[in-house]
Amino acid sequence: VPLPEGWQVTPNFIGEETVDIRIYNDLNDMFLAAQEDGVSLWVASGYRSVEDQERILNREIENHMRDDGMTQEEARDYSLRTINPPGHSEHHTGFVVDLNDVSDNFEETEAYQWLSQHAAEYGFVQRYRSDKVAFTGIDNESWHYRYVGKEHAQQMEQLDMCLEEYVSYLNGQ
Repeated sequence: VPLPEGWQVTPNFIGEETVDIRIYNDLNDMFLAAQEDGVSLWVASGYRSVEDQERILNREIENHMRDDGMTQEEARDYSLRTINPPGHSEHHTGFVVDLNDVSDNFEETEAYQWLSQHAAEYGFVQRYRSDKVAFTGIDNESWHYRYVGKEHAQQMEQLDMCLEEYVSYLNGQ
């Protein structure tokens, strides 16, 4: 889904990355709470411009062509399973963060366990879960968290819904 026309991000630094100012306080509070529990969280990737997203996608396509011997079309199709096309990434909103190591084994970390228990308290949800691929169309990304606000995050958690299911639920569908 493309960004709404006129969407504006007011970037604010958290570490070396930026996020929209509207999520900064809750994200910072979540990081401080995790730290108090002995868990280290950091933003590996936050806000991205459309140009940044284009560079990331092109680099991934080139890597698959070079390393895996894929054609450009195969590499693009494969890359789009985990990278949204420029203009369609949630990172453009400033409301999304990729946390820590951005790797498939993130689910095995203490940080992931902590987030699974506490992220919703701060308004964040794991955006792409392995059990919700049929709804999202995106492979599991245990490191990718979206800010939806505390009330919505807690309700989504209670209902065990991803964002697509929750929006349909709110719209009475």
